[in-house]
Amino acid sequence: MATQARIGQAVLGVLMIGCALTGLFPRPVPLLFAIAAVGTANAAFPLMRTFGSALLGGVAAASIALSSVPFVTCSTERFTEVFTCSGDAPTWHLTGTVLVAGLSGASLVLARITVQ
Repeated sequence: MATQARIGQAVLGVLMIGCALTGLFPRPVPLLFAIAAVGTANAAFPLMRTFGSALLGGVAAASIALSSVPFVTCSTERFTEVFTCSGDAPTWHLTGTVLVAGLSGASLVLARITVQ
């Protein structure tokens, strides 16, 4: 079971890196994907599992907290420098943050399965 969980974590890490490198998501979403990939890599090893799990939990919480921010900031002219507000950027931001949170949560579950 532990080997299957590690393979699952490797797949999730590749998905996270791929999403960070595709360029579909506005900033800071690629950074969240990269941090989640580091957390997934750390959670795969027994020595760093606690740090990796904490990093994944933090990324998931931050992603959910940041998911709706562009819709609020892009509705006024004052905050257009904070997040990209052109075209479909707020929608891609929401999509990316939800993906980061979901992949981080899945990696947390796999890290927990690996412990048992």
